[in-house]
Amino acid sequence: MSLALEHKRRVLAQGSAAVAQVAAAAALPYSPGEALSSPANARKHLKLMEAGLDEDLVRLKAIQSLAGKQDLKRTELLPKYQDYIHRYLESGLVMPNRVLVQVLVWLFDTTQFDDALELADIAIEQGQLMPERFKRRDIQTFVADAVCEWAYAEYQAGRSPEPYLSNLLPRVDGEWELTEQIPSKYHKLIGMRAMEAEEWETALRHLERSTELYAKAGNDTRIDKCRKALAKQQPAPTGTD
Repeated sequence: MSLALEHKRRVLAQGSAAVAQVAAAAALPYSPGEALSSPANARKHLKLMEAGLDEDLVRLKAIQSLAGKQDLKRTELLPKYQDYIHRYLESGLVMPNRVLVQVLVWLFDTTQFDDALELADIAIEQGQLMPERFKRRDIQTFVADAVCEWAYAEYQAGRSPEPYLSNLLPRVDGEWELTEQIPSKYHKLIGMRAMEAEEWETALRHLERSTELYAKAGNDTRIDKCRKALAKQQPAPTGTD
């Protein structure tokens, strides 16, 4: 999968970091190739990975700036754990895997959405659970919230949130069981962008769906504007003799 290809690229670029990872692997009581050769070995290896993960989470917590946290995730932590995730997925084993879920969270945190959505599909299929600190949100809710929050931030910054906003809509409003406010926000933003493009029918359809899902979405003025714009486009009635 693409996660593994990205990891290999980064390892080649890091040089000395690759040597350090090889040395760490040599310290294991078994080779990396044997680590996931059986459920028993996989569980032992997972505990080692989780121990390292806990140390890295403490490191992250000690960093005050968001930019510093993001840099650590991108340049060190994700390359460090993505190789394990690739080997875990190739093994065909399925078990509760906190490392996989944390990698998923970091991919969304660093807006690497292609890899993040790919891994999210796998995590959902495997029935993985979000960490306790996410207040019992399931992976579907986390993914929908993460993309929605990013999409609105992109919109406010004058950038396009596509294709992720529209691509995720069929899952958010249909496939996944989510609170109504979440798909309502997706439809609202798509409708707002359609209004700016003067695509009034598309805008009205999404804004009405947003309101249908969540009555307090705040779309009344926009819906009224869309309807008036569409009315102006209608040909004037012709008189008859």
